[in-house]
Amino acid sequence: MSVPKEKKTVEVLSVAEVPAIEPSRLGQFDTQITYRVDPLHVFTFRVPATNLSAQQIADYVKKDYAKRKGIVGMQVEV
Repeated sequence: MSVPKEKKTVEVLSVAEVPAIEPSRLGQFDTQITYRVDPLHVFTFRVPATNLSAQQIADYVKKDYAKRKGIVGMQVEV
C-alpha cells in the first residue's frame, strides 16, 4: 500500500452556516465548508462554529485534508 506525499493547493468553493444536525445541538448552527482538491475530488465537512476568519477556515481545511490524504489516492494491491 502506498500514499502520495505531494503538497496540494485546494480551492475553497463554499462556506455556509447551516443548522446543526446532531440531536444535542438542535437550534444551533455549524459552518459547512466545501473545497476542491482537483476536478475529481471535492469534499465537504462541518465544524461546530460560526463567523470563522479566513485563517480559521484555512486551518480547518488543512486539518480535514490531512485526514483524507491518507485515503485519497491510496493504492491497494488485491
